Parts: sequence; structure tokens; C-alpha cells
Amino acid sequence: MSDRLDELERIRSLVQASAPEVTSETRKAFWKFVRQIKREVEPNQEEVAIASEIRNILFMLDRGKTYPIVPFLGIEIAGGLVSFLVFLYGLTIPISWIDILSWSFTDIVVVLIRFLGLFFVVALIYPCGRIIAGRLFGIRLEAWCFDEYKEPTLKIDYVSFLLARPSRRKWFFFISGLWTLILSIIIGIIGFVLGGDLLGFFFSFFLILFYTYVIQTGTTSHGRGEMAHYNREKMIEKSWRKRLV
Repeated sequence: MSDRLDELERIRSLVQASAPEVTSETRKAFWKFVRQIKREVEPNQEEVAIASEIRNILFMLDRGKTYPIVPFLGIEIAGGLVSFLVFLYGLTIPISWIDILSWSFTDIVVVLIRFLGLFFVVALIYPCGRIIAGRLFGIRLEAWCFDEYKEPTLKIDYVSFLLARPSRRKWFFFISGLWTLILSIIIGIIGFVLGGDLLGFFFSFFLILFYTYVIQTGTTSHGRGEMAHYNREKMIEKSWRKRLV
């Protein structure tokens, strides 16, 4: 039995015994070993299984209950469609983007309605990007849940995630994030064609700036979304390729 496997089993015992108050030292030690496993050319199946078990315990402690994907994602998509109808309703009331400085209170309310419709479409349909990315790169999704910011998302099956090559994990997060941009561009085009609306393009431009900033700075902060995860897996891929050589 390897030293790392021994340590993972020790951490599993600590997590099981100390939940819900798992110390930061235990968490840091665990994620250090996860990063090591990710860099392995051929990950040890037993290490992956134990790491996945530990991660699931921590996930439940941090995020709470999980739910079946199909019914809850279905409800979320339905909410996204309702939000899209709200957006379309906002388009029926014309406003002039050229005369933005002379907008009335009514114009501002109309823009707010359009923005809320657009925002909730993107926010609620966002998890579909993970489904698309998962199918493309062989990473399974096992549950519907809320993330650390209480936003709806889909929980990754950690065994399939750790066994996937770093490049697949990297592109999984990139495509998941790119889906949000694609969705906003599509809505922007619809809004422009049907009502001369520019909010979708403004929103898309903001996302492009944000994604560019995250990728260029190389940040791995959780608050930077899918592209921060992309950065993390990209760095791990570099170490993985060195071992491969």
C-alpha cells in the first residue's frame, strides 16, 4: 500500500469522525493529494475511489443535499423558458438606444424587464453547458445541486472526473463556461432582430472581457467560475505532460 493511499484512508477516517467540523488542515491535505492524483499518468483506482468518497462527504457538508438531475433540471429549464418569454415581452415595448440619455422612467423599467429576462435565461439554462461538455469529454454528472454561491448547477461524478485526462477536464470547464457566452449571444441576436435590443450584446461583451481577464491572469479562485477551473486544470495538464514524456 502506497504512502498516499495510507494518508487518504487516514483523511477519510478523520472526515467521517469529525463531520461536520472538518478542519482546514485536513481539507488542505486532502486537496493536495487530489492534485497529485490528477497529475498521475495512470491514476490508482483505489486512490481515486477513496478520494471521491472523501470529496462527496465534503461536498455534502459544504453544499447540502443533492437532487435527481432530470426533474430538477427540467424545472430549471422551464424557468428559463418563462424568463425568455419575459424578455420577449420586454421587446414588445420599443425604446431608443440612440436616445439613452433622454430615457423616461418607463424606458428604464422596460430595460430592467429585458435584463432580468436575459439574466435568468442565462443563469437557469447554464447547467446545460455541463451536460454538453460532459458528453463531449466523458465526464459523468450525478446530481442537481446548488453551488457554493447558492446558484443551481450539476454535480460532477468525481471518479470519472479524476480518471479523465487533464486535457478533458480542462476543456470540460472551458466548454461549460463558453456555453453561457454562446447562450447570451443567441439571445442577443434574437433581441436585436425582433426589437433592435442591444442588451444581449452588452452582456456577451461583458462575459468576453471577464473570461479574457480570468484566463489571462491565470487565477484559480472559485469566485471566477468555470474559467478558473479551466486555469487550474491547464496548470495540472502541464505537469502531467512532463510526466508523460
